[in-house]
Amino acid sequence: MSSGMISEGILIIASVIIAGLITGIVISKVGTFEGYYTATSEAQKEKMLSKFEIIHVSQLNNTSANIWIKNTGLTPIVELNKFDVYFGPVTGADIVQYSSGSTPQWIFNGTSVTSVWSEGETIQITLQDDSALQSSTSYLVQLTISNGESDDYIFSVP
Repeated sequence: MSSGMISEGILIIASVIIAGLITGIVISKVGTFEGYYTATSEAQKEKMLSKFEIIHVSQLNNTSANIWIKNTGLTPIVELNKFDVYFGPVTGADIVQYSSGSTPQWIFNGTSVTSVWSEGETIQITLQDDSALQSSTSYLVQLTISNGESDDYIFSVP
């Protein structure tokens, strides 16, 4: 009878240890999932609050266009030089580098790259192409900010 009690005692202790190990693993995984969910929620919140709209594009000269963009979101936008700007005929737009020193390039007009783009504020950029803008051709301008939010605008040169 005493050997049966010892066996049961050993089994109970082993069961408690195994249950503790399983509980520890489950709790650590819940913490990992919570961290992932929090990071994903914050990224989605930032994207939802960061909105902008290309409100107008006009030809400046033979190879350049002015683009006006309004921050329509509920939060300021920073890292302005990290915009991705795509430009070209609708069927073949390419990325354009920021102030690269050679065309095609884009630059800010009256706005510093270290500025904060406040909500409700409109900024202007000038896009300089390496070839003349063709009349009767539809051009695409697409801007994407660092969190992935983007807007596009199609215009034609008269």
